[in-house]
Amino acid sequence: MPTVAAELLRPDLLRETSILVVTAPARAGGPAPESLDDTLVESLGQTVCEACGQLGARVDSYARDSAADETAMDAAVASAATNPGGIEMLVVDGAALFASGGLRECLDSAWDATRAVVNLAFLPAGRGGRIVYLAPAPNAGEQADAARAGLENLARTLSVEWARHGITTVAIALGDTTTPGEAAALTAYLASPVGAYFSGCLLDLRGPAGG
Repeated sequence: MPTVAAELLRPDLLRETSILVVTAPARAGGPAPESLDDTLVESLGQTVCEACGQLGARVDSYARDSAADETAMDAAVASAATNPGGIEMLVVDGAALFASGGLRECLDSAWDATRAVVNLAFLPAGRGGRIVYLAPAPNAGEQADAARAGLENLARTLSVEWARHGITTVAIALGDTTTPGEAAALTAYLASPVGAYFSGCLLDLRGPAGG
């Protein structure tokens, strides 16, 4: 079934673009999602993979377990970097990571993924790259706004620090009614050539009351 991105954007827009999506493990064998919102969060990373793939991108994904250390992330990134095209864009599914392990897991995993991709893929390739952080919606939990603020601050700070390397960083703030398809379509847009013009900003899907 075509994704929202495939319906809105040009076919083959991301042809041969290499993307790594870092998300949280699925609840295999665990309790069922308690609400529709939980179900949407669990499908976000998968939907991003499907949306970008339908537009021609080469997509790898890594489910970061909360018990994993930096070595596991480095191994996953190193493996993805050996594929044709290496890694041109990192997408961090902060919404799923927050749902899986809370504020600390969300921010620690975001930095761990960022560090690994920049050091093992972007800088060695010498061509820069793009990073997108998907922040949890306000209704995701008590510390969801803190997670959003942390990812936004990371995007804004790194856009300045790494601009000389051609690395762009953007945060997307999901709204309470944002669907995985909508978030994935915006992510795919940021992976396209025009996405290179966005860096150090928050793309806010929370609506008028979000700010």
